[in-house]
Amino acid sequence: MAEGSRFPFGWPISPESIARETARWEQDLAEAEAARGPEDPVALAARSRLGRAYLSAGRVADAVALQEVNLQAGVRVLGPDHPNTLAARAALAESWLAAGRLAEGVAAIERSSADLDRVLGPDHPDALSVRSILGGALLLAGDLARALPLLNQTLASWLRVLGADHPDTLTCRDALVLAHLAAEQRGLALKLAKKNVTASQRTLPSGHPQEIMSRSSQGTAFRATGRAAQAIAVHKRTCADYERVLGPGHPRTINERVTLAADYHEAENYDAAIALLEQAATDLDRLLGTDHPTTLDARRRLGEAYTGALRAAEAIAVLQPVTAAMEQAFGLDSRVTFSTRGSLARAYYAAGRLHQSAALYRQVLSDYERTLGPEHAMTRRFRDIVSQLPGPALRTLAAARRITGRWRPRPS
Repeated sequence: MAEGSRFPFGWPISPESIARETARWEQDLAEAEAARGPEDPVALAARSRLGRAYLSAGRVADAVALQEVNLQAGVRVLGPDHPNTLAARAALAESWLAAGRLAEGVAAIERSSADLDRVLGPDHPDALSVRSILGGALLLAGDLARALPLLNQTLASWLRVLGADHPDTLTCRDALVLAHLAAEQRGLALKLAKKNVTASQRTLPSGHPQEIMSRSSQGTAFRATGRAAQAIAVHKRTCADYERVLGPGHPRTINERVTLAADYHEAENYDAAIALLEQAATDLDRLLGTDHPTTLDARRRLGEAYTGALRAAEAIAVLQPVTAAMEQAFGLDSRVTFSTRGSLARAYYAAGRLHQSAALYRQVLSDYERTLGPEHAMTRRFRDIVSQLPGPALRTLAAARRITGRWRPRPS
């Protein structure tokens, strides 16, 4: 059920083939409903396949609408514990996550994971696939304490059940790379990423979405380990690959440009980062909505790039509403929220609003102490910042770049 093995479109993949195959599956569903009725098992299967196609094609709202209908019909016709009903519930949860409905998506995928473990067994591929999705969902929601051990355990199960080179194993390992990066275990993340690229290039055709994803994860690990130039080279290529395979307007393609912008930010090429992020934020607003987590992340990065470029007023104008939206989307005690508050504190500092900056930095320090403990790396980092605040006004361009650069996080 993970994207690695069930990407629904045949190879080779292109925007034209995606549109053609989606249209054919729409016709298949219409014919099944006309001949057998909308709740016949054949129609349920056709609707499920079309919903997966919509999600992979970036048509998130269409996927949600279809999977909601399919789950309701599946419960009525097949019963709540039928494997197809369990698969339908997981597909709906994944669609909710893609739509930015994090709380609903995480709750639903947790239920699906427990149900599949109970009905099919914890080592069944469908149960493992949903557990991989759950680990990624927890990571997206900022719950690293649960995501990291779950993904480690799930990867061990994939290795035992299907082997090191199976696409579902690759998908899970990619998620684990990002979890290790979030935990600041950068060397381990880079090691896993390199292993995944080797395996994906050995087993999948060049340009397959999973193969592109593995290279992208390695590029992110390059950036996190201070190799911005290598990261830029990797992500320029993956941006071009996604554009060729999925199309320039696909959400995944746009988000890959956000990833490339983070590389430029790390290299202190703020103008290049800003150009990419301004366009990406506009595109994501239109495709996913202003409060979608992916859109909010792009806007947070845009605000950070403005700060790096010493465009502090623009940074504050972006980051103030983004901080409020992050608090609403992720909760007050999420690491995602803490990080965004830290970004706003840096923007205040760059603008010379030192007392506001100091107050917000102290709040973030308190948040990390309370949730991660006094000796966590993030807690120590913010304690160092707070010990030097409010500090002198930023009187020169060189001083401003030194301070804002010193206290910015590595783009994640």
